[in-house]
Amino acid sequence: MARTRSRQVVVGVVLVAIGAILLAVRLTPLADAPAWLLGLGLAFGILGVVQRSYAGIVAGCVLLGLGAGMVLGDRGWGGVSKGNWLLLALGLGFVAIYLVDLVLRLGGRWWPLVPGIVLVGLAAARGVRLFHLPPSAEAFVRTWWPAGLVIVGLWVLLQGLRR
Repeated sequence: MARTRSRQVVVGVVLVAIGAILLAVRLTPLADAPAWLLGLGLAFGILGVVQRSYAGIVAGCVLLGLGAGMVLGDRGWGGVSKGNWLLLALGLGFVAIYLVDLVLRLGGRWWPLVPGIVLVGLAAARGVRLFHLPPSAEAFVRTWWPAGLVIVGLWVLLQGLRR
């Protein structure tokens, strides 16, 4: 009985979410791709939270971030470029995966912070043009920033091999 009831709740929530997004698309001028991404992201996210499914949370947050970045970029909100909105919103989507995981106590997976921080950092760096560094320093940072990923990756690898 309880299982049937929880399934009904999940199906009801998904239908409400999808219907609300489709209604919003009819009433506001959004491009089709962002609207579908937002709708699917909301549906997956709600399913993930209700069912405590990490995969649903990941899919929902990534799709919501991607859709939000496209909508904000298309509208040119705040004078920020399309590319920066996409990087920022997608990065915040990954950070949201980590935060929802913490709140629901599903296992404390930290991996979403890596793409999240990198994407948010790239958006910030593009937004401020690397803090007005001298050209030689900017070239150095642009060339060698992947070395930081290699160092972090090696550290994670070594930590994994020690266990």
